Amino acid sequence: MPLNLTDFNHFYIINKVCGLEKQRHYLEALGRKEFQIYFQPKISGKSQKIASAEVLIRWKRADGELWFPDSFLPILEETGEIEALDYYVYEAAFQWLANRRSAGLKLLPLSLNVSPVHFRKIHTFTKKVLQLIQKYEIPSEYLVFEITETTYIHNIEAVNSMIRFFHEQNIRISMDDFGSGYSSLNTLKDILFDEVKIDKRFLSDDLTEKGKIVLQEIFHLLKRTNKFIVCEGVETKEMVDFLIQEGCDELQGYYYYKPMEMGKFEELIA
Repeated sequence: MPLNLTDFNHFYIINKVCGLEKQRHYLEALGRKEFQIYFQPKISGKSQKIASAEVLIRWKRADGELWFPDSFLPILEETGEIEALDYYVYEAAFQWLANRRSAGLKLLPLSLNVSPVHFRKIHTFTKKVLQLIQKYEIPSEYLVFEITETTYIHNIEAVNSMIRFFHEQNIRISMDDFGSGYSSLNTLKDILFDEVKIDKRFLSDDLTEKGKIVLQEIFHLLKRTNKFIVCEGVETKEMVDFLIQEGCDELQGYYYYKPMEMGKFEELIA
């Protein structure tokens, strides 16, 4: 039975109320530091050892429930309050690097996601990141900021401005979800990104011969433009073998590791 206008309004209001409730809880949780950073290792295609990691976020609520990003990030993106959460994640990651450095422990490059909201005031963003780097005195070469292809397409000038600034600080920039946008191949010749992260939709379990040919062509283009290649969503041995054969620099996915808490990650790289 199709929904009528009254039903639609009812569901819309419920969703809005739920969203506002989550927003209120989020602000309280941020103050209580209920958010925790998780690490998902990325594996070197050559050595098959952990080479770096992506930093992700989980909401460990006071009631013990663990919330994944899909349940709260869309609301924060809509309200713009994801900006504060990004800085929270950056500071936690920088502090982790600083603590390990002061203890003489092994450091690994960390990839951090950049939300589209930051490109509305890009100079504030770059200034804030630089302040955090200086505060924790961490080597900038251990930082990689990830920006989705869609964000790039809609904010080309601001993204390029950010990349140029971060390159001066010896910070690398990765294009995340490459292949999810409509202009991937057209933008390859112009992008300033150091790294390209292939969208997991290219890496389905039933990858066909035609699919492999497409990936091979993308790899060929990326290699010719000296881009570091990362593939995410890697889940099968067949896919691992194919990607290594084609020269993928780093692999990330459940075939190797799921995102994990800080303590487990530290045990893994000890």
